[in-house]
Amino acid sequence: MGSLESEIAALRADVGAMKKRLQELEDREAIRELTHRYMQAMHDARWEDAVDCFADDAEYDHGVLGELRGKQDLRTFYTQFMPAFEGAGGWSYDVLSNPILTVEGDAGYGRWFLLTFLIDPDTQKPAWAFATLEYEYAREAAGWRFKRNRCIHEHILAPYDKGWGPAGGSKLPSASDALPIQHFDKIRAQGGKQLPGKSCRSIRGWTVPTLEPEGTDPE
Repeated sequence: MGSLESEIAALRADVGAMKKRLQELEDREAIRELTHRYMQAMHDARWEDAVDCFADDAEYDHGVLGELRGKQDLRTFYTQFMPAFEGAGGWSYDVLSNPILTVEGDAGYGRWFLLTFLIDPDTQKPAWAFATLEYEYAREAAGWRFKRNRCIHEHILAPYDKGWGPAGGSKLPSASDALPIQHFDKIRAQGGKQLPGKSCRSIRGWTVPTLEPEGTDPE
């Protein structure tokens, strides 16, 4: 009898572990689907659909471009700035790749690489950009939503014709003029520096230096 009880207990443990693993896989797929849905909405200029991908108290840290705090800031950005950007001749096509996704209960974390092909509305010339994104997700009644997004500009923005070598340079001209979003106070308070991302020791910015993580020595 004892052996049978042990086998039943072992089977229950196995089923519990399988259920936990299945839930984690379903959550990771749902997070991936949310991110893809957001990128598709951006591509199609469905701005309200893009806003719907965020939690009400979500934040988006654009680094040198400022921060969006809460749904109203996000809606202003997507429904006012983005149409104005396109109306001025701007255009962009984003490709996300190489995601690392983890789930901890009702919280999720993702790290993505971003390749962007774009048209600069000021010069009407093509350019390309490379960046790393860190997304934090939250499970809500309606499903997973973005909670806190960070665009880590550790790579480049360079003219298409010159490429990303020394001749192409690596800068974002007139960033604060091109996107007059509020909330630069946090970056100013940090001496014009960004804090490192959750899953990287240090980052290198286009025009903004990066603070070293607290408690660690620079590499």
